[in-house]
Amino acid sequence: MTGRYPETTRRNVLAALGTAGGVALAGCSSTLGSDSGATFRVGTLRPPVTLDPIVAASIGSEQAIGRLFDGLYAYGDGTDTVPKIATGEPRYGDDRRTAIVELEERARFHNGRDVVAEDVVYSFTAPLEEDAPTAWRVSPIESVEAVDEYTVRFALEEPYPAFDHVLTHPIVPRQEREDDREAFATEPIGAGPFEVASFSPETKATLRRWDDYWGEPAPAIDRFTMAYVEFPMTQLTSLRTDRNDAIEPVSPMIVDHVSDVSNASVKRRQGYTSFYFGFNLNQGPTTDPRVREAISYCIDLETAVTEFIEPMGRRQYSPLPPQVASEWDMPTDEWAELANEKNAERARQLFREADAGRGQIRILTSTDPKHKELGEALGGGLRDAGHGALVVSKPESAFLERSVTGSERDYSVFVGEITGTPDPDSHLYPTFHENMAGVTNGTFYREDAVMERLAAARETEDRERRRRLYETAIARLLEDRVCLPICSFENSFAVDADVQNFRVHPIAEVNPRLAAGADVVTMGSES
Repeated sequence: MTGRYPETTRRNVLAALGTAGGVALAGCSSTLGSDSGATFRVGTLRPPVTLDPIVAASIGSEQAIGRLFDGLYAYGDGTDTVPKIATGEPRYGDDRRTAIVELEERARFHNGRDVVAEDVVYSFTAPLEEDAPTAWRVSPIESVEAVDEYTVRFALEEPYPAFDHVLTHPIVPRQEREDDREAFATEPIGAGPFEVASFSPETKATLRRWDDYWGEPAPAIDRFTMAYVEFPMTQLTSLRTDRNDAIEPVSPMIVDHVSDVSNASVKRRQGYTSFYFGFNLNQGPTTDPRVREAISYCIDLETAVTEFIEPMGRRQYSPLPPQVASEWDMPTDEWAELANEKNAERARQLFREADAGRGQIRILTSTDPKHKELGEALGGGLRDAGHGALVVSKPESAFLERSVTGSERDYSVFVGEITGTPDPDSHLYPTFHENMAGVTNGTFYREDAVMERLAAARETEDRERRRRLYETAIARLLEDRVCLPICSFENSFAVDADVQNFRVHPIAEVNPRLAAGADVVTMGSES
């Protein structure tokens, strides 16, 4: 491999840890802490931004939320769903446009109040009423009503094939959230196995076990912390010095060195996360398809994935992760042919034709090191083609806000991340449908034929018809250069040997799975 990391040898890593460890930990000690007792501490590159399930738009937020809240259903060991607050499977009508769910009468929120049907109604209607990032998940629902205190009836506009995933949506207490939404985002009340001990957005979340948890299994650990660590090498240092019990995600830079410098091992699983370059089709130079095509000639994505992503992910040629594309029998070989190789001269020619040789292309990324590296690689390619480029990296909350404004002052290109499920809808509708423009869709693409296909695919359970609709929609997205697909990325943790029964789940937000099914995470002697 001729990538960026071949020189990151064991000797170099050890030297870096020896010289930089003190400085790195000094910079993060206030967030990593040293809690006593059965505390599971995770150093993450993806810190929680909010703890409110209605408005959450980042994987870090959803991971913390998943420990605080339960849904009607939860994911099992794979992508199947099992009852949680629900007593059993949904009872569907003959046309599968209605579903009745009965609630566990013993389910409680952290304040001791029963989880009742009105809370479920609120949880599934608030996202649409508030135009929240989670609205796409619940938008196929026509209505939700409380039949009685512990029974809910869902009505769908059409049978929705991904409805089982929708029913994992966290249940929120209506009155408690409405009393003070701002306070709820930092000190929420859920029905999950943990409650908030302290929370500093984008820095650290500390959760404590709720000893009165109504569900099973109950967690074994007393506390769980997610602390932001800015750099992969700092993550590795925190493992080596026992400041953290696990780190995630595991950077390609350090994956081969975890066991060399710590008493930890890497646990990984193919998931449903992918990265892409998204173009601003609302304002600025990238509204011109010639400029988007020119930019596609400014980066060798095969090399970029080799340098910055492998072995923790792989190249993909559509918005769908490779395993989803394969399971749906998509023409990935044809889509791969649409990807351009780097050609600075061809890029220059297209920029001249578009009269877009002046100014700078603004590339927006989060502070995630992988996103920054990909953004810088594209910026370097633009400069090779004689065009100015400015790479702007923002903390997660600012990135989430700015990457959907559609303003050329914020971006012409952004490095996007999709975390979905095995269903293609979760990768396509929130990312590209015009109904989500300015919320989760930063491209502002408005081709009617594509919008119609993405909507129609949500309204039929005929898998082959859905496949054809998605295939034609994706082909048009790629031909119009709405995005440049980059890669998939595995779900991964490096976990200390004292942590027992830890398994990685394919759905990103389910991680870290602390107590589910037969798996209950324990620490050292607690096992």
